[in-house]
Amino acid sequence: MKKNIFYLFVFLPLFGNCQNRWQTVNYNGVSVQIPSDWGNKNTVNLTNLDYEYRDNTEYLISCWSKEKEINTFAIQWVDAEIDDDLRIEAEIEWKQERFPMYKQLQFEEFVNIDFLGYKAKKCHFYGNLMNVSIEGEYIAFTKNELSYIILISGDKKFYKSNDYNYILNSIKPISSEIVQKKDSNTKTTEIANNFTRYEFRSYSLSVPNTMELRNENSFISLGKELMRDKLQSIKKIDVGDFNFVFQPTGTDDIQDHENQKKALKLYSRVLISHLKGKNDDFFRWNDDITYTQSEYNELNKSFKDNLLGELKKAKQIGAEMEILNISDIKIAKNVNKFVYIKQQYERKGLNGNVKVADYYLYNNNEMVKLTISYRISESNLWETDFNKIIDTFSFNSKK
Repeated sequence: MKKNIFYLFVFLPLFGNCQNRWQTVNYNGVSVQIPSDWGNKNTVNLTNLDYEYRDNTEYLISCWSKEKEINTFAIQWVDAEIDDDLRIEAEIEWKQERFPMYKQLQFEEFVNIDFLGYKAKKCHFYGNLMNVSIEGEYIAFTKNELSYIILISGDKKFYKSNDYNYILNSIKPISSEIVQKKDSNTKTTEIANNFTRYEFRSYSLSVPNTMELRNENSFISLGKELMRDKLQSIKKIDVGDFNFVFQPTGTDDIQDHENQKKALKLYSRVLISHLKGKNDDFFRWNDDITYTQSEYNELNKSFKDNLLGELKKAKQIGAEMEILNISDIKIAKNVNKFVYIKQQYERKGLNGNVKVADYYLYNNNEMVKLTISYRISESNLWETDFNKIIDTFSFNSKK
């Protein structure tokens, strides 16, 4: 089975450039419109609240400007009725406990408002975070036995701008007819007690617990009690952004500086990119790929040329990277019978040479690029577990 995949290398940098001014994020019945150049991440947490003796589900849509990351929006809803004042108070207190710099913000008194036709509470806040002026609002309301909390904030140009107001006015909460019960399939599974399974929008895979999802800690929480009790959360992640990054656990731990310092001394990454195409753009999920030797040599050369071309572009923008060697590509299937092409190489790093493996996985009209890298001197920490990741990969539908 053969497929012309060379065009991928030409059009990949253009992915996502041709967009409308606004994009709609729709998650579990709640939708909101955000600027097309914003990123978003959607998450569901299954949490047991001891005081209610039952499982509750928290859903979260979090969005951010890629140009000015201080401009953010999030809406979280939970299948429990919680007093609006308590919801905002718990969020502010939790935020200040976890991120002491938020104590620099000034929070005004809560006021009653009409928000999208619902009775709601609002708290305006302002101040400086890391020498950047920030201003925004918390808004909480209850609808159909679901409690919602919204956090929207940014710089002075964004606050109360047309975009700011448009985002808020575009929110459409769940209607009573489509409230969904918790799905047991959202539970993650552990592999060998040290892997966690992540279920993304179009695919899933397992990643060692030595790696954390970058910025995975959502800035909306049900309340401080959940953090203090350290109740186990099970996450299913629906990602609307193009790239997703795992890094050594502790890298984002601003509470424990020693732990963070230890993590920052290490180098390893698991990167995921997803590309959506048209039907038959790529191999089918379990195609048997066969090439003559000359065809394989041509494909192998194309992969190498593409890699060297990307490094040349990176060098032009100041990201110097020296390749030490490039292995021939490998065409294979993982244990789940999903076909992939693997390209492995070694490059120089700031504190030691780095081994990199790129896996290209195909599914008819979509492709995932999985990149795994680590410092060779730290192979004893990463290599055994990282070699298992590819065999945990699966597309959610087989095409």
